[in-house]
Amino acid sequence: MDSMIHDMADRLFRDHVTHRLREDAASGQFPEALWMRIEEAGLAMALVPEAAGGFGVLPGEALGLVRLAGAHGLPLPLAETLIANAVLAGANLALPGGRLTIAEGEALRLERRGEKIHASGHLTLVPFARWANRIVTNAVLDGADHVLSLPVKELALDPAQDLAGMPRDDAEVDLALTEADVGVVSRPVEGMRALGALIRSLAIAGAMETILEMSVQYANDRVQFGRPIGKFQAIQHYLATMAGETAASRTAAEMAAVSYDTPAFALTVAAAKARAGEAAEKVGALAHQIHGAIGYTQEHSLHHFTKRIWGWRDEFGTELDWTGELGRAALSSPHDTFWHFITDSAVQGAPA
Repeated sequence: MDSMIHDMADRLFRDHVTHRLREDAASGQFPEALWMRIEEAGLAMALVPEAAGGFGVLPGEALGLVRLAGAHGLPLPLAETLIANAVLAGANLALPGGRLTIAEGEALRLERRGEKIHASGHLTLVPFARWANRIVTNAVLDGADHVLSLPVKELALDPAQDLAGMPRDDAEVDLALTEADVGVVSRPVEGMRALGALIRSLAIAGAMETILEMSVQYANDRVQFGRPIGKFQAIQHYLATMAGETAASRTAAEMAAVSYDTPAFALTVAAAKARAGEAAEKVGALAHQIHGAIGYTQEHSLHHFTKRIWGWRDEFGTELDWTGELGRAALSSPHDTFWHFITDSAVQGAPA
């Protein structure tokens, strides 16, 4: 199943995600036709259990779609919709269909007003908010975690964008929620920051694979002083560094994806996002060193990927935030040594 879904998605993205489409999306044009194809393929339902109407694909396989989307520079909220559908299904809320996105809801306040729950507060830099039908987030009321499905048409949006020109809008929330909009979960859900960090880690890994591929190709094609620049030791060192950073980031991101919804997730996603952030800085900078001035031009595709990884690096927690989480977890661990902390099967969520 995973190979079929990945092959289908890869063909779809290769056929339709072009340099022109990324340019148009960055200028504010929503790629409606491509989104309809993605919906028809059911890609956003891959992480939803079959009982809830999804494909029931294993997390590591379903979330591989996010890495593919990153590798193609997809300018659509597939990753956000994929994870939002899974969160709604986990809270036994109806899946509304259409385009969804996620946001950190720590700044939201919930209060009971009669038979309804009123939500108020501010959501900051919500990915693709103006292109989404609903924003999925979570907040606490009476000590219990609640998943919220907020209709975008009832929110006040303040448009903004990230480095790549993708929508990152602020949203002012002040509305009464119906039973279809809010659900109480029986156990604490992973915070939206962690879920967002997961999809950003995977997307960064995918985008860096494309950046590396473009850099290798350019180094082989560009001739200077009578030979390809890829023959020069300095360029070879750059490419080797990029390859190592990309491989390490992909491994960490895939480990986090496999551990989704297990006790290990909190640690693996922290490691993945921290690793992705560190790699994004190095890989992006070295790619532009190799390409020189042409990599900065609007006509070249490189900037669509480097701008994305640099923007994603800062979303849903920076490497400073996530290494802090790892440090606090290590210091509070009952294990005698750091080695046992990182290898214990219970911590990693592996079967005993």
